[in-house]
Amino acid sequence: MCARLGERRDAVAFRLEEFGFDADDLDLWAPAFEVLSAQATWVVGVIEDFDGGHVWELGYLYRQQTSVRDALWLLKRVYDDPEEQRAQYENGMAASHLATLESAVGERVVEWSILDELDSAVDRIP
Repeated sequence: MCARLGERRDAVAFRLEEFGFDADDLDLWAPAFEVLSAQATWVVGVIEDFDGGHVWELGYLYRQQTSVRDALWLLKRVYDDPEEQRAQYENGMAASHLATLESAVGERVVEWSILDELDSAVDRIP
């Protein structure tokens, strides 16, 4: 996804991992995100599930990053099967944070369900 966004004219797409931060640098992730977000025209969050660090990241956006919400776009995967949807997004805290962010960004939540739809979802981001 990062490469797809980076192919756009006048775009630079990256992931924080590309800056060489590792688990020992956890205290640098939030300040780095703040600095980079402040310089960005758009910040794109791609959400497929709540596996991994998403709870922390969503909580950070929910609690601390009110300014980035103005630049935030969410590409949210939805699953056709309700059981699969529940299995992928089963975390009450993360679900609460995501619901608040979705409400805050409004029409900048773009849903997709299969990889073939992801490219057209990306095309909706200016």
